[in-house]
Amino acid sequence: MIDVRNLSLSFGDRYLFKELSFQLGDKEKICLAGPNGSGKTTLLKVLCGEQQTDGGQIIRSNSVKIGYLRQHLGEDKGATVYEAALQAFGDALDFAKELDGLHAILGEREATEAELNRMDFLQDELIRSNYYTAESETRTVLAGLGFSNDEQDRPLGAMSGGWRMRVALAKVLLAQPTTLFLDEPTNHLDLESIVWLESYIRDYSGSLVLISHDRAFVDRTCDRILEITNSQLTYYPVPYTRYEEEKALRMEQLVKAHKKQTDEIASLERFVERFKAKASKATQAQSKQKQIDKIERIVIPGGVSTIRLKFPEAPPSGQWVFDAEDVDKAYGDQEIFRDGKFSIQRGDHAVLVGPNGAGKTTLLKVLQGIEKPTGGKVTVGANVVIGYFAQYEEPTAAEAAMDLITYLEYSLPKIPTQQLRSVLGAMLFSDDDAFKKFGILSGGERARVRMCRLLLQNCNVLILDEPTNHLDMDSKQLLMRAIEAFTGTVLFVSHDRYFVENIATRVILVKNGKVTDYPGDYHYYLNKLLSDDRYATEAKQAGGKTAKSGSAKSESKPAGLSKLSNANVAQSIASATATAAVPSAAKAAPAAVNGSASLDYEAKKEAEKQKRKAEKRWGEIESAISGLDQKVSTLDAELCLPDTYADQALSTRLAREKREAEDALGALYKELEQLEAEGYGG
Repeated sequence: MIDVRNLSLSFGDRYLFKELSFQLGDKEKICLAGPNGSGKTTLLKVLCGEQQTDGGQIIRSNSVKIGYLRQHLGEDKGATVYEAALQAFGDALDFAKELDGLHAILGEREATEAELNRMDFLQDELIRSNYYTAESETRTVLAGLGFSNDEQDRPLGAMSGGWRMRVALAKVLLAQPTTLFLDEPTNHLDLESIVWLESYIRDYSGSLVLISHDRAFVDRTCDRILEITNSQLTYYPVPYTRYEEEKALRMEQLVKAHKKQTDEIASLERFVERFKAKASKATQAQSKQKQIDKIERIVIPGGVSTIRLKFPEAPPSGQWVFDAEDVDKAYGDQEIFRDGKFSIQRGDHAVLVGPNGAGKTTLLKVLQGIEKPTGGKVTVGANVVIGYFAQYEEPTAAEAAMDLITYLEYSLPKIPTQQLRSVLGAMLFSDDDAFKKFGILSGGERARVRMCRLLLQNCNVLILDEPTNHLDMDSKQLLMRAIEAFTGTVLFVSHDRYFVENIATRVILVKNGKVTDYPGDYHYYLNKLLSDDRYATEAKQAGGKTAKSGSAKSESKPAGLSKLSNANVAQSIASATATAAVPSAAKAAPAAVNGSASLDYEAKKEAEKQKRKAEKRWGEIESAISGLDQKVSTLDAELCLPDTYADQALSTRLAREKREAEDALGALYKELEQLEAEGYGG
């Protein structure tokens, strides 16, 4: 349990947060929500003891053991990937080394009683800390996060920043903390690794505080939301799918309560103004003034600035935009992909998916002619004008020294300065921000400047490599709408499933040196994976190899670490999206044996029974939710009344009743979602 009381932190004259109070229970899984810059990462650092505050108190239970994944990491120089991850068992490794030294002494002389006692202690500690399964656990977690056996033994220093981030995540998970603090854990993960991490978190028995702009990931791992906005914290006991709706409802209620309070204050002020000078009414007027002074004013929070995105009208292109014929790409002896064959038509919104390192970015560059294929041919259609957003684009020394206006003028010399200023303002670079040096910007700010450049190009084909990595959820939504409204062609790479599900009209898989075209949306692609016998056979073979490589002692693994192997990741990816289509009663129904009609009948009868039971419960839950919604609204209104403010006991009781009602609502919504996932109601 972590209890946060009246936490405040300011920078200069600006409060990042002010008198925040909340509790994190033993098994709660909470997402910290809020716009970029609202203080989410800083709050995590405060909770971990890495950041001092101006005031307040954090009380942690003695049993709390924190595992913290930061956005930015150092390096374990000289170590392999496996050795770096194994350091999660650092204390156990030290104990084992000490125990080996004591065993060596036994070969030379008789041990003292103190040495024998120490050996017993060390042996107990090694068992308690899972030392004897450390190797298999480390290999399993690294495999789940996408490292092949060969890659696990490569030097960590030779890996990219994204892969080093995965090693840091592996170390956090392997340390078996009671509380996980994860700051944007999916930013450098591919889809398969994200699904593996989801499975781990769902089975994880401790508490979690998560910062993530991956909406699908938050939906599947967190059941509550804590929103930081305007230095205040608001608690929503519902998953993210309900959070936005609940937030809008609360704002509507707050506006109504604010209007009611404003009218009441105005009425009291009119009384005071009218009668304060009359001797017969002076006492009443003073009493009314005291009543006004005691009222705690309801404040309507100001809106948060958001980017404004709209791509210009696309000039017409030919019907066929790209045509790839048997395209190969290799770097020396290292083959990236071969025999790539597909075509992109005008108006397509095609997504490239596949593991990190499979060649998605390389394929984007080959299509544009930035890199040449080593075999085959790419034909670019008539009148195609490409706008490219690269995932990584380090500025030159000259570009780093430019201010933002000069940087854009250098890239787009024909665009008037006023238009450049206007687009920068739309991306939240207003006034003096336009004269910041490009080199001092954060990764997210640089991404927004590069998006400005894209908005000013008169293109009809957008090629976007991880465009959402540095955007918060609101900004992602705005980008999604802008792409939907774009009249040209879009080819993109993204590991954000919500974004992919809403944008992609076709899928191109780059994996294991192959390029496979799926001429349908993301759900079509997932269903196709499940029905592909070749893929299932490949997964089965991989599963057999994984099982053989496991240690005999791995049966004592803590729950969650090896829940999902690489072999069944594809199945889990599909089930994460498609589970709701299969009713649980139907899944549980016994299959007919030897064509027995009676068993078929019994199975159908049981399925119908379960269906009626679930539908009855659905109705009960909806009715209960309606009643609790009304109760919360009524309590909100009562809490805003002046009489309530004046009665501390009444105010405390009503606030407690409201919290209890909101907790009950959260439980009901969770049950409703479970029924919906099983194919009922909806």
